[in-house]
Amino acid sequence: DGKLLADISDEGLDLFAETMRESGHAIMENETITIFPGGVPLNYEPCKSDHALFQIHVTNKTIQTRMKMLEQNAEQAKCSAVGAQRNGMTKLALVHMRRRKAAVEELERCAMILSNLDSSELRLERAKSDVQIVQSYSLLKTALQDIRTTSGIGSDDVDDLMCEIREEMEKTNLDALGQEGVYPEIDEDELNAEFNQLQLECDLEQDGATGIGHVAELIKVEPAPVQKKEEQSSEEPHREREEPVPSLG
Repeated sequence: DGKLLADISDEGLDLFAETMRESGHAIMENETITIFPGGVPLNYEPCKSDHALFQIHVTNKTIQTRMKMLEQNAEQAKCSAVGAQRNGMTKLALVHMRRRKAAVEELERCAMILSNLDSSELRLERAKSDVQIVQSYSLLKTALQDIRTTSGIGSDDVDDLMCEIREEMEKTNLDALGQEGVYPEIDEDELNAEFNQLQLECDLEQDGATGIGHVAELIKVEPAPVQKKEEQSSEEPHREREEPVPSLG
């Protein structure tokens, strides 16, 4: 972990790298040291893409640290400029404002570099992934060719088998469609009314009140069309009972 070596001196770091290299657990290339906890593999070949990703990661961390320092410098210069202006030292305030402007410009430049590094890292990782995908497809092709050669099954046999499977599935679907009563029709209004009734009964049981069960039997939720018909039927006899009004003539 990099945190374990954060406070080590340059001499200590050189000693650590040399010890790891001599023990066969690290490889040093220029200023980069690659550590292998289980020992350096016999068939190890340096990978430039890994070194590039590592270098991008290190540079990324360095720029982030520099950006934090620049933000602190810009804030400090702003406070100094405000203090100098309050004390009537205009020229000194201008000096601090120039310092702040330079820090802000450098901060923007670092932010642009950081964005470019992130984009480059993503492109490099995508390129490595594409190579792995191509290698996987190549191995898959070889495996399929080997299976086809050793099994003795040709493409025609596979096509015939798939046609037979599709025919059997179509016959099965037709048989299922020919059966009656497999999916009975269900009235959604009746289900909703029954659900509301059950929900009301459950609420009454939870309350534990006495004598409310009789009220629950009287309360029923009917579908809207049924209520409309009942209202019409109740109005019609009332109209028949109406007596005509005699005329004055």
